[in-house]
Order: sequence, then structure tokens, then C-alpha cells
Amino acid sequence: MKTLLRILLGIVVVIVLVVAVVYLDGMTLPVNHSTTVTRTMNASPDKVFAQITNVAAGATWRPGVKGVTLLPPDNGRDHWVEDLGHGQTMTFLAVKSEAPTGGVAERDVLLDVPGATYGGTWTYKLSPGPIPGTTTLSITEAGFINPPLYRFMMHHIFGMDYNINTYFKDLNNALKS
Repeated sequence: MKTLLRILLGIVVVIVLVVAVVYLDGMTLPVNHSTTVTRTMNASPDKVFAQITNVAAGATWRPGVKGVTLLPPDNGRDHWVEDLGHGQTMTFLAVKSEAPTGGVAERDVLLDVPGATYGGTWTYKLSPGPIPGTTTLSITEAGFINPPLYRFMMHHIFGMDYNINTYFKDLNNALKS
């Protein structure tokens, strides 16, 4: 019985030490970050822009989004809530949206959750791609992550570009259909 208690105590001590190291490492990481991912999409800038601005259809092509609720426009700007399942929702506001002119477009989307533990903006920049009928799309995330454990996970486990890469994968699949 004593041996079992020592083993259990040892396991608890190791877990506490690991959590402490992870937390301390997370505290050393910057709260603010910026990351950009650029890809070429096999669709015209008009088609890509239409796909990313049709937020009501987001749940049909983004597997991580279980539902979308459109909110009344905020001074004419798109405003919506994405249901990510398991009780998590995120509210967004398109603070800038410029449709393609000569194939060039820009859209800035803000995570609109006052007091959130993480958030920021995504800036989408579209331009004609290297061959006709393609689009070069750059997405820049300028954000913040307050909880040290989240910072540790995003920096060391998932990667700061994880959410953008997931979005690109979903967007690419949607543009194929």
C-alpha cells in the first residue's frame, strides 16, 4: 500500500511540475502576435471574395462551424455569430470590406467579443493570381492571447498559423465544389 501511495504521489508531483513549466513558459511568450499566410486559390478574385463574404453559408463549408447567426448590420457592416459547437460561440464584425476592383480586394474581420481572453483581426488581401482564373490570397492575423496556457499551446503545439491554415483548407475545398 505504501508503494502505491508513493507512486501516486510521484505522478501528482510530475503533473504539477509539468503544468508549472508549461504555465511559466507561456508567461514568457508575447501576448500579441501577427502571422500571415499566403496561398494561391484556383478561383477568380470575385469567386473567392464571394465565398469569404457569404458568412451565412459558413457552416456549409467550414466543418468547425456548426451554425451561423446573422446579427443586424453594424453601420452597414456584416456582423454575425459562429457556433463552434460544445457551447462555444464567437461574434465577428467585418470592419472593412472592399469588393474586387481590378481583381484586388480587402476585408478586415474583427473578433467582436469585449473582454475575450483572445482575439484580434484577420485581414484578407486578394489579388489576381499568377495565372488567369486564380487568386493570391493573404490572410494576416493580428491578435492577442491572454492566458499563458493558451499561448503555450498555440506557440508550441498548434502553431500560430493553425487557424488560418484550417480556414485555407476549408476555403480551398469549398471553391472546388
